[in-house]
Amino acid sequence: MVNSILGNHANLSALLAQSVNNTSQSSVSPSLHTSSDLQAINALHTNAPKITDELLSQLNNDTTDEALASDQKVEDVLQQQLISLFTISSTPSFNSYKPSNEELAVRTVITSQHAGLLKNENSTQLIERLNTSVKNIQGAYANTSDILSSLGQLGHEQKTFLASSQQRVERTLNPYMESLNRAKYEDDDNYLFELSVKTKEGDVINITFNSSQGYDEETGEAIDGFGISYEVNGNLSEAEHAALTQVMAGVGEMADEFFKVNENSFNPITVPNQSDMSLDFLAGFNSQQLAGFNVSFSTTQNDALDSGEDTLDLSYSIDEASNQQALVFKAESGKNDIDFALDMSTIGAKDTQQMQQYLASLDQSLEDSRVKSTEDSKDSAFGRKGDETMQQGFALFKGAFTSMSSAAERYSNLESLAEQQFNDGRAMIADLVDNMITNDARYQGLGNKAPNTLGPGISKLADFDATFSYVLDNGDYQPKSTIELSQVTEQAQLGDLSGVTQSKNVSSHFDYQYSRPDYYDKEESYNVGTAVKNKELVGLDQSHEVDVDTKIFEFNPQTNQYELQMAMQEQTISKSDIRLIDDIWLEENENSYSMHKKERDESDDKQDDFIETNRHSHTKLVTLIGDLDKLAENKNVRREYLTNLSQVNFFMDKK
Repeated sequence: MVNSILGNHANLSALLAQSVNNTSQSSVSPSLHTSSDLQAINALHTNAPKITDELLSQLNNDTTDEALASDQKVEDVLQQQLISLFTISSTPSFNSYKPSNEELAVRTVITSQHAGLLKNENSTQLIERLNTSVKNIQGAYANTSDILSSLGQLGHEQKTFLASSQQRVERTLNPYMESLNRAKYEDDDNYLFELSVKTKEGDVINITFNSSQGYDEETGEAIDGFGISYEVNGNLSEAEHAALTQVMAGVGEMADEFFKVNENSFNPITVPNQSDMSLDFLAGFNSQQLAGFNVSFSTTQNDALDSGEDTLDLSYSIDEASNQQALVFKAESGKNDIDFALDMSTIGAKDTQQMQQYLASLDQSLEDSRVKSTEDSKDSAFGRKGDETMQQGFALFKGAFTSMSSAAERYSNLESLAEQQFNDGRAMIADLVDNMITNDARYQGLGNKAPNTLGPGISKLADFDATFSYVLDNGDYQPKSTIELSQVTEQAQLGDLSGVTQSKNVSSHFDYQYSRPDYYDKEESYNVGTAVKNKELVGLDQSHEVDVDTKIFEFNPQTNQYELQMAMQEQTISKSDIRLIDDIWLEENENSYSMHKKERDESDDKQDDFIETNRHSHTKLVTLIGDLDKLAENKNVRREYLTNLSQVNFFMDKK
């Protein structure tokens, strides 16, 4: 709606008003070029009574220019087509009075509505009748044109006559259609858009527009309102104006999707959703000129459409002092609530593989939390519509995550030399780790009991903390899905040893928040620590842990409460510690798995008892590879090796 409004301030009001009009005003009649209308016209053309033999013979015999130009001949054909729209029982008797074609067209609408009223049809059925009548009238005009064309008697004047007549019919029907439509939807429809942008210099730009539609029962008239304000607190430079325009373009596209309408012949229906929204414009946010922005969208629809109020609030900011960017998103639509937040550093590099790993981990977490908390069901606990809404919001969340990561990559290149070296240092260590775990044949690696969905090695992406939440208000049962993903990186220096530690964490949680106590909780973490000496990796510690906690309840009508049916806790831990000193490879691998499960005994005489199952496994492997003879034969070499090993271990433990 507001993609280009900053191009010319003088046209701001007109452009926004035009956009609102495009989405808020109803069409007089549907276009003849839509597929549904063409189907209706084709059906009418096939089923309508054919032109009488007498009139057809007369038209065939009239070959003079005067006959071809006669409006009367066109009117006769059109009148037969319009009369054919009346049912036998409703065909009017006009005696000696000959009504115009426009009168006939309007009478087809009125008689159809009267027939519906006699059948006690509701307002929805009456409006469907009205829609059908409009299409049938268009079909009558189209049939008339086709008949004259097939006879070679559709000239310019005939086309002009038909177009003028149809236009008069539409003008006549417009008040009737609008009145009936507004009478049905007499509660107001309101649209609100608010945007506030703050520059780094402290200037604030506020843009607000709203529009509304309603119906005044006393006057029987449609009420349309529109308001807009554009305020600048300060003076915008050319660079600030360009940065503001970029934000407005992205926000405008979001507004277009939020206020998108599907129109039938006379009624606009707003269907806000996040399916086609995008936060890609955050990747190009000009942090040199702008400090952040807040935007709010809202629509209030009448109860007849069963949509209630829809709101969307979004804020984004960059704090230069702390090198942090923050995004908060909240959308409410009917029974659906979507919330997500992203706090991310502005220091980071490009890491395509890790980004793909994180997105895949998010998808897996959503799959874990979206299904019902049963062992064999893969159906969404939110139902088809609720699940579709959640998926739309989740796609927007992932898009924001990638866009903010791109912004951090671009922004970090603008920082000071020391911060640039920080980023380069992490990148160098990340490459050393990746080379060891990918290419070194001696590497045993972490256990594969629970695959590491977070990805091994050190991520070069900016650190972040991300949370996504979806709640469905379903009466007594309010299923909620929450997904969290984070990355924290630290650097350390001790003597000639330096290193990076990084923690990656993802969790998915699902539960019914009110009367049903089912829940599913899964947490996964991957931690990596390194020690580097003379640009060589001498120490690498990794740990991967997955914890799953599930409880399933069933309703017992005899006790009128939910009772535990199954509870299970699982834990999988894999560790790998590597020291590579004096070309001697020392690796310790440790893997453990534990599970505790209790299930209600289904036996008739033991329904209050539980069957418990416990499992536990643990393995440990120490691998030493290298020229071990030199350690056994030369005590000085052995002493130096043990000293270096102790220093690396102390450095790793201290971190």
